[in-house]
Amino acid sequence: MRIEMEVACLRHGALARDTIVAGGNQACDPHERGHGPLRADQAIILDIFPRSGNTGFFGDITRTVVKGRAPEPLRHLRDTVVRGQKRVLQQTRALANGAKIQTELRTWFQNQGYPTELQKGRWTGFFHGVGHGLGLEIHEAPRYATPSLPLSTVVTVEPGLYVPGIGGVRIEDVVLIRPGAPKKLTRFPNVWEIR
Repeated sequence: MRIEMEVACLRHGALARDTIVAGGNQACDPHERGHGPLRADQAIILDIFPRSGNTGFFGDITRTVVKGRAPEPLRHLRDTVVRGQKRVLQQTRALANGAKIQTELRTWFQNQGYPTELQKGRWTGFFHGVGHGLGLEIHEAPRYATPSLPLSTVVTVEPGLYVPGIGGVRIEDVVLIRPGAPKKLTRFPNVWEIR
């Protein structure tokens, strides 16, 4: 699947490297590239960040899909991430305190039953940043967790929850910071179950 995704980018003039296709418990590690078979009824995180051959700018998108039908605990995990991303997007605007928004999201996830904690030597819950600046580098300033989100910058909004035994879910979209609501630049739909 990784090769197919990267070839599709090449066909459109972009180069993608280190694409993540991680299923099952592998999806519980945000930086695991994934290996081995992808199994039905488990979360599969697809994270691709191609660079345009024309402009040099990066794109970045993550979707979590299930081939088949998601079990109820995984469905609840995904619904919580979707609602969490909506909460963040509603607060994202120029000069907003990204650090405060990120902290509030972590607390909200905990109140939904997904605390961020170390279990058996492994982090669970929401243990990475909400997002990062995106441009000529894949990770550039500003980090989303800055005290004041600068006007007219492009950032990712990528909350995720990772629970071994259930799976990992991350949804990432790219937005332009404006005085009012951010402009969503990602056009790809948020597909969930693939039958």
